[in-house]
Amino acid sequence: MLKIDNKADIFHYRTLLFILCFSLSSLIGRYFYLQVIDHERHFSKSEVNSVKALTTYAPRGLIMDRHGEILVDNYPTYILTATPYELKDRDEVFIKLSSIVNVSAEELDRKYKKFYRGRFLPTTIAKNLTFQEISQIEEMRLEFPGIQYSRSDERIYSPILNDAHFLGYLREVDRDTIPKLDKKLLYRAGELIGWQGVEKEYERELRFSKGIDYIEVDTYGREILRLNDSNIPAFPGENLSLTIDASLQRYCRNILEGKKGSVLVSNVDTGEILSMVSAPSYDLSIYRGKTLDSEWNNLLKNKDNPLLNRSIAGLYPAGSKLKLITVINLIEKNLVDPSDSLMCTGVYIPPGSTNEFRCWNENGHGLVDLNKAIAQSCNIYFYETVQLISLEDWTGTAKKFGFNGSTKIDLPNEKNGLIPDKDFYIRNYGRWGWSERGVLLNLTLGQGDILITPVQALRFINHIASRGETPQLRLSLSKETSYYDKILYTEKVWNHIWDGMFDAVNADQGSGWRARLKGSDIKLFGKTSTAENPHGEPHAWFIGFFEVEGTTYSIVVMIENGGGGGAVASPIAGDIVSYYINSFKSLAKK
Repeated sequence: MLKIDNKADIFHYRTLLFILCFSLSSLIGRYFYLQVIDHERHFSKSEVNSVKALTTYAPRGLIMDRHGEILVDNYPTYILTATPYELKDRDEVFIKLSSIVNVSAEELDRKYKKFYRGRFLPTTIAKNLTFQEISQIEEMRLEFPGIQYSRSDERIYSPILNDAHFLGYLREVDRDTIPKLDKKLLYRAGELIGWQGVEKEYERELRFSKGIDYIEVDTYGREILRLNDSNIPAFPGENLSLTIDASLQRYCRNILEGKKGSVLVSNVDTGEILSMVSAPSYDLSIYRGKTLDSEWNNLLKNKDNPLLNRSIAGLYPAGSKLKLITVINLIEKNLVDPSDSLMCTGVYIPPGSTNEFRCWNENGHGLVDLNKAIAQSCNIYFYETVQLISLEDWTGTAKKFGFNGSTKIDLPNEKNGLIPDKDFYIRNYGRWGWSERGVLLNLTLGQGDILITPVQALRFINHIASRGETPQLRLSLSKETSYYDKILYTEKVWNHIWDGMFDAVNADQGSGWRARLKGSDIKLFGKTSTAENPHGEPHAWFIGFFEVEGTTYSIVVMIENGGGGGAVASPIAGDIVSYYINSFKSLAKK
């Protein structure tokens, strides 16, 4: 037996013995509590933890043209995720993964941090993986703890019709955007959401309904058994049929190749958009997940701004199409006799002023009545007659046709444009820095501070073609038809505008004669515009309408920095109308 003589040693020995006995009794007590008293709770908890819920996905709805041609489809791919609590030595794992999936370790880590949702929830780190890449990962399974993959469907765009601006694209959801989204759609970080175009506008219809698969796993998280009886199936999104005619869209896209601008064609009777082209555009495939920063920077810095949908968000001076606003006021208020003529010498000097305002025809048009003034777009006629109209009446009429407000087309990010009124001029130029007579000279030519979008011009021509009652513009075939506020004017007003627009295309000296339909009995009505641009060459415009087999169609052509409307926009409009008429006849024969 160990002999202990020192009293201090005896004390230390007893203290140590006491601590050991206390610790042992505590462990025994805890074991008894866990095994006997709290057994049921922990047993239940272990049972729950053995069942894992996996979110399942279905394809997003297809997007098709009016004839059923698929514009946006889905293709099978794989998504790579990392579960944080299972992930050991994250840096090393990501370095190994990067050699397989062709994504840098830094980018994998960036995605991990961006879409992190919690320790026990899978975080998306890579998308668009191939079967071959997944096979490699599976062969090295033991080297990738916490890494999982799942099959998904990604967007694939028609190589023939890759129209980014109205189709739009998808974007990954992150933690910052989730609180702002529709909570009923149950978005998770890393999932895709429609971010532009009809993909965004019809997100609720196109998005799938998620399901749940329940599986039993062992303590290492490995699958043991699928509990198929409890699964909730995922359902695909609804298909979206657009009003777009893919054949016409391709033709209009090709005709704008190498140009900046917009082309719009619509069915006046239904409000359906048959073609919407904004040029230049960009390849939608850049949104499929592996876009290089250099590609993004080139796109953002491109001086031609290909990301801008010029059809709905490009703001331009209107040009002389707004001479028709002056015409409406002159006739409706009986301010002129349409048969009376004014002399156009090429120069107009307002009473009490020495400033010269010139006609586009430097030699003048000679004697000009109302019809000739519309057909030949005579500036001098409108300089003189607009002085008979008040600023309030002129701007009020322009706003009645929807300028200065949204067309309510089913696309996001539409611009309202600007029709400056009295309050605008006072706010921007002071009470004495402008004159009503002076600004009217600019307004009647659609110049000065006026800004409109091509889609607003389309609504304008649709009101004229329908004599004041036209449906709202739309891109979805299933969208319920609704109408703009009816614009009430006498038949005399509409008749004079129609007559002038007919002669603009079909008369010998009409400003839009280059749009004339040769060898066709179809009547094309039109109005040219050359919108002066302080930042470069003028913008060329043409607006018009025509009838085929009892249905009225409209067209808007705007060529940014193109030059004269008659010389540049008119022939393009004529080519498009001729193509559509011939296509219409071909379909009728089948």
